[in-house]
Amino acid sequence: MTAESECDMTTTMQGSIDVTQQEGLSPPFYSPVSTPVVVFQDSTQVFFNFDGTMPQEVGTVPGLEPEVSVESTADTSSRESSLEDAMRIPCKVCGDKSTGFHYGVMACEGCKGFFRRSIQKKIEYKCHLDGNCTIERINRNRCQHCRFKKCLVVGMSKESVRIGRYSKKIKQNNLAEIRRLTMRPETAEEKEARERRDIELYSISQTVLQAYNLAIQFPKEKVDGLLSKRDEMMQSYQETNIFPSPNIPLDDLSEEQRNNPKVVAWKQFLEAQMPGAKKVVEFSKCLPGFVSFRQEDQITLLKSGFFEAWIILISRVLSPQDRTMILEDDQFFSRQQINDMDVPDFWNRVFELADVLNKMDLGDMEIAHLMAVTIVTGDRSGLLNKTQTGNMQEKLMECLRREIMRQNAQNSRLVAKLVMLLPTLVSISMMNSENLLMLQKEYPELVLPSLLIELNDLNCNDSSRSLMEETGLYGLNDISSKLPLPRILEEGGLFRPPKAIAEVPTQITFMSQDYEDEDITNLDLSPR
Repeated sequence: MTAESECDMTTTMQGSIDVTQQEGLSPPFYSPVSTPVVVFQDSTQVFFNFDGTMPQEVGTVPGLEPEVSVESTADTSSRESSLEDAMRIPCKVCGDKSTGFHYGVMACEGCKGFFRRSIQKKIEYKCHLDGNCTIERINRNRCQHCRFKKCLVVGMSKESVRIGRYSKKIKQNNLAEIRRLTMRPETAEEKEARERRDIELYSISQTVLQAYNLAIQFPKEKVDGLLSKRDEMMQSYQETNIFPSPNIPLDDLSEEQRNNPKVVAWKQFLEAQMPGAKKVVEFSKCLPGFVSFRQEDQITLLKSGFFEAWIILISRVLSPQDRTMILEDDQFFSRQQINDMDVPDFWNRVFELADVLNKMDLGDMEIAHLMAVTIVTGDRSGLLNKTQTGNMQEKLMECLRREIMRQNAQNSRLVAKLVMLLPTLVSISMMNSENLLMLQKEYPELVLPSLLIELNDLNCNDSSRSLMEETGLYGLNDISSKLPLPRILEEGGLFRPPKAIAEVPTQITFMSQDYEDEDITNLDLSPR
């Protein structure tokens, strides 16, 4: 039977099945008999011809059981397998059934193995006739010389056999050797530049930590104390069902305003925010390179980033579980007071962010650098010199990455997670500004802290001048003039700089566990 007749037979069978299905007959089984026939589950038997004529229904075969149909399925599978064998591409060498693409051509397993052994063992064959023997499946082993010659003629590659497959260990060793051979040795100039950059980043990281400790004064010990105080207040609430009100004076509120829970809640929140806002401004002025920016850019960076940095700062004293906040021992904000502010979406975002940051378990070093990165951001709208700001931000990000890797080399993904939180911080800051604008519009008589008015752009009357006067940006204050300090702080835990630059020792005495009075007075820590 030819392939063309089989194709016609298959088409006729499919057409017959489609017709019977349209008439409501059940799906067919194939009969094991040699004559082409379709048997349905109701024992109706339909014959068809190979010449493409319509099938003819001849009736019902009594006693025909479903198991006969199972046998016919197996018979059909063997027929399909025979059809696949007939359609398989023959071996280019001997004409046998090919099993795949071997060494560059479609070949059978026999010719693949023969060619591989010939190359690996470097066998030299010799033909006993004229060197032009016919290679077929039945006689391919008679003349190995002509068989190998035909393998090369049809396109089998010797190089493919030489490379072959190798283990993962050998592959890794080979790749390492390739890297070693192709890697260009570091020149003296490149080594000196790398060491100088390490010293620069070390200086920046040291300055950021010192600025945090001197300006912010919110170490982990104080955070732990506030959290313990909060637990005491929560325990007291369970016994008395009364939360203490934040110890914030409301003398400038009228009697009507004091009877308004929303006004009182906002007033207490903003007054409690003021000390932290001043600390963030002071911290910003102490950051490496910040005072070298143009005054307009300094104001832009403060307005854009102060609230983001403040949220990072207080994230450790926010409790997403019971939605409370404690900023000082006598400044505890309960769930009810936060709800009285009537900005649920804002606080939902804040507590969600705090929950993520708290699970990261960041230390003072990471908090300080993350605050620095949010303040010194090169893509703030309105910056006059974005290149200068962007370069400093890249250095601060590198310092943050190095410190995280120093803490835990396996935690490289933490840097990416922190970077992904930056857009969330920006959106929270924008929501805060909108909330204050709506509050000022709803209660125009409410007196807001002047610094927060300036930082949130709620007053457009020469705000840049008044803000610089308010925060002392026209000159350096005592804290910023002290930085960088001539010694490593005990709790720093900074990544270590190189011991020498261009073979000249930096004369750095590194910290040890038994820290006493090691200093680095011979190391220039001035920000660059």
